[in-house]
Formats: sequence, structure tokens, C-alpha cells
Amino acid sequence: MIFRSFAGKIWIVIVAWVFLVLLIFGGILAKSTHDFYYGYSAEESEELNNTASSLATRLAALPDIQAARADFSLLDMVLNYDLVATDINGHVLLATNQMRNWYNYIMPASDMAILRRGGHIAFSGNDPYETHPILKVAYPIRKNGKIIGAVFVIEPMTYLEAVGRSVKDSIGWGLTLSFLFALPLGLFVARRVANPVVEMDRAIKDIATGNYNRLLPLSSTDELSSLGQSVNTLSTEIRLNLREIAHERQLLANILASIGDGVLSLAPNQEIVMANRVAMEQFGPNAPQPAGKDLSASAPGGECALRLNDLPENLQSLLLQSLLDAVPRKGDFQSGNRVFQVETTPLTMDQECGGTVAVWHDVTKERRLDEMRREFVSDVSHELRTPLSYLQGYSEALLDEVITDKSQKRRYLETILQETLRLRSLVNELLDLSRIEFDGSRGLPHEQVSVPHVLSLIKAQTETAAQEKRVRLTLDLPPDLPPVDCDTDRLEQIILNLLDNALRFSPLGSEIVLSCRTGHGWVEISVQDRGPGIPAEERDSIWNRFDRGGRTQASDTGTGLGLAIVRSLVQAYGGEVALTSELGRGSTFSVRLPVFSLS
Repeated sequence: MIFRSFAGKIWIVIVAWVFLVLLIFGGILAKSTHDFYYGYSAEESEELNNTASSLATRLAALPDIQAARADFSLLDMVLNYDLVATDINGHVLLATNQMRNWYNYIMPASDMAILRRGGHIAFSGNDPYETHPILKVAYPIRKNGKIIGAVFVIEPMTYLEAVGRSVKDSIGWGLTLSFLFALPLGLFVARRVANPVVEMDRAIKDIATGNYNRLLPLSSTDELSSLGQSVNTLSTEIRLNLREIAHERQLLANILASIGDGVLSLAPNQEIVMANRVAMEQFGPNAPQPAGKDLSASAPGGECALRLNDLPENLQSLLLQSLLDAVPRKGDFQSGNRVFQVETTPLTMDQECGGTVAVWHDVTKERRLDEMRREFVSDVSHELRTPLSYLQGYSEALLDEVITDKSQKRRYLETILQETLRLRSLVNELLDLSRIEFDGSRGLPHEQVSVPHVLSLIKAQTETAAQEKRVRLTLDLPPDLPPVDCDTDRLEQIILNLLDNALRFSPLGSEIVLSCRTGHGWVEISVQDRGPGIPAEERDSIWNRFDRGGRTQASDTGTGLGLAIVRSLVQAYGGEVALTSELGRGSTFSVRLPVFSLS
């Protein structure tokens, strides 16, 4: 409906004002016409009054009213009103304007009654005996103190009435036409005024719905144009601010997605409103779940598919404590075989907690390194304690000259030398292992190494030690073995450590087999013994420092670092180590190294 619109309301106001102005203007014109009409009537009435009074005096001076007939005929030619002389009863005796046929006319009895009493008549308006408005003035004719008749002066108001009617009609038509013209003009003006407001309303609604590209056309310099410019500026500023916010949010999202730490935000209603890629991969619906875990709690259905119940209990507890207390928290939680360190920070707004943010990172390696460091210190202390005890005890015995027998002194000195050599070997191997683990492949030379050549040299070097234990060394090498990417000395060190370990635990009269096999891009070297074997629960830890897999014998003088050095060297060259063992039947230690390539 147009009347309910802004333009319709403005149109109604304009039309109402125009109507009111026209009404006031018409009233003023009508009042002016009325005043002119009655002002003219008053002036004319005064003139008629003088005429009637003079005529009554003149007729009274004549011997008879009929004597003035000639005068009446003369006046009929020059006057524009009627003169009537009557007797005392109102019968017309003389009259001008013969067309009226006054002689058949009798003046109203009411008028004659007034005149007989000596009064006079001055009347303006519609006479009941006339068909149009008139001005009527009447005076009695007194002769010798006696009223013998009356003089009437009557002027028709036909012309004045026609002029008044014409003026009224003109005013009426003018007001009507003006009002009718004001209707479309008012509608045009209303729409001209309302259209910018309507456009601003649409623009503001577009802004409210997220459309900030609409700009208002500005064609003037009035207040509405200024308001439109403000709306355009507001829309542009909001668009730029939102673009900047979107850029910052995208940047933040990219940062959160690219960092390796888990990040999530918990709302005051204990719902997770944001979780980055790492958090979703660890605890989201598609993350690996423990056996029997119900996935319904983390099914997609909201803005974030991750739910509080999907998190480990320790992490849940830290988040809830930080949310309730609005205090930063630190702690650890475990997920599977990994350990994470988490920090929570409450989000405070107007001294109220608006949620909390948790950031956690994997500290499994650090914790394991700390544990290995403690174990290493403990193992080194343990390994050093025995030779140092020997050195201290035998040295004190020799210094105190408790031993006097030369052969026994020699045995003591040989023991001191043996333990000293063992200490030096232990220290050298520790330094070598630390250097390998610290530098990795960067500190190792790379060259083309022939595996059959190295194995033949090692077999020749260890043949004497094998014969002392009556152990047979056998080489099982396929033809055309490709060279490996390694270093000759380091490969010898790897094979010697494995072979020394096999000789140490091989029984008398057994066999050790050195074999090779090839695959796609690799060569595998295996050392197989017929020793006691290694229990399954100890096979993973056999490669650790100072671990002898429970196979330590009284005659074993190893440092417990050989296999750890083997694993570190092989991994530094991009290879792998493996172990297969069967209790009572022996073990097979294997190393797999990449084939040498010029690229």
C-alpha cells in the first residue's frame, strides 16, 4: 500500500498542507469577496438612502404626488435603480422602469406598517417578493405632519450577485484544479524525497545481510546526500575492515594449520569452538581411536566436530580447571605411547572468562632423551665402577706392598692394564657413538664400497679368534653384489662389531655364517650364530647402550656399546638393522644398506 510507504506518508503530508493552504487562501478570497459585496452594498445603500430622503422631501412639497410624474419619467432615463411612490396603503402611484409594471404592484404590508409609524426602511438581501437580491430604501412622505404615502428606492443586485458568483466559481475551480494538480506533483515530490531514503534503507539492509558492494548514487549536496555519503563510507569501511579481518583470520588459520602443535579453544559452555589440524588429526572423528571407543560424541554436526569427551582425561581436567578458575595451567597428558606438554590460557573479557585456549606439543622425544640420559649416566657409572674398583684395589695393594710375590704382582699389573684398556675402549666407543649420533650422516664419509672385499678382509682378521673358540666362519655371497653407499672403515666397524658379538656368544665347535642378499636398491648383510638366542621381550632393547640382552657371561668383557654403534652407523647411512632369534638355536643380526648411486 502506498499509504504505508515512506513516500506515501510524505505525499499525504504534502497534499494535506496544500489542501490546508488552498483552504486558507480560499477562505481569504471568500472573505474578501464578502467584504467587497457588503461594502459595496453599504455604500450603495447610503446613496439610495439619500436619494429616497430627498425624493420624499420633494414629493411632500408638491401639491400632489402625481405632479412628479414628469420628474419620474426623466429619472427613469438616467438612474440604474427603480423609484416607486405609493399612497398610504402601498398602492403604486408613480414608478420608473415601466418594464416592471409597478402600477399593478402593492408594497408589502409589513413595510407600509413601518412607514405609517414614521419609520424608514433600509434592506439588503433577498426579498420574499423578489426573485433576486435587492437594496431597498423607503421613507414616508410627510405633508403637513401627516403621512400621505411613501417613497421606495429599489436597486436590483443582479450584477453584483453575478460578479460574486463568478468570483466564487473562479475561486472554487481554482482551488479544485490546484488541489488536483497538487496530487501528482505531491507524489512526484514525495518520491523524489523518499527515493534516497528508500535506497539508503536498501543499502543498510544489504549491509546487514553482508552485501557491502552496494553504493548509493549521489546527485545533490543536501542533507540526504550527506547521509548517503555517510552510508557509502560506512559500507566501504566495513568491507575493508571485514576484508582485513578475513585476511587476518586466514593468516591465523594458516599459522594454526601449519604449526606442529595442537591448538583448541573451549567456550564457556564447554564446547570446543576451534581446533587446528594437529588437534583434529590426534583426537578428531577420523583420528585413530582406541579399541571400543564410541565415535558418536565426535560425529560432525556443529562448527567443530571435536568434542570435549574426545580428549584425554588429563587434558579435559586442565581445560575445565582453567575455564572455572580463569587461571593459566600447565601440565602433561598421555595419548597412546606419546607424552604431550600442554599450556592453557583463559580468555578474559570485561573481567569475565570467555573461554580458554590450550596449546600442546609432543615432548615424547625429550622425555625419552631425558630418560635415556639418566639411564646412560647410570649405565656409564655402573660400567666404570667395576674397572675403577679393580684399579683402585690392585693399585692400593701394590702401593701398600701387601703383595710380595713377583708372579702375583705381575698378575695384578696385568689386571690393571686390562681394565685400563677396557676403560679406554669404553671411552673411545662412547665418544665415537656420541659423535655419530650428534653429526649423523653429515660427519661420515661416503664412497663406493665392495661388500665381498670387506667381508673377505674381516674373515681373514677374525680367523685366528674363531679358531681359538673352534668356531667355523663361512661366507655365503651371491655373485655380482652391487657396491653399497658407505665407508670402508665404517663398514668394517659394523661387521666386526656384529662378528665379535657372535663369537662371544657362540658355543665351541659351532658355525658363524656371513651372508648377503640384494633387493631393490639395497644390500642386506647378515651374521648368523648358533648361540643361546635372545628372549623375545629383550630383542627391542638389545640395540640400546650397555644392554647385553641377559646373555652376559663371566668371561664377557664387552662394553655393551657395540650394537648401539652398529645401529647408529647404519641409520646414519640411511639403512636399517634387524634381529631374528630363536632360543637355543641362535640369532641372526642383519644390516641393510643402500646401493651406491652416482646421483
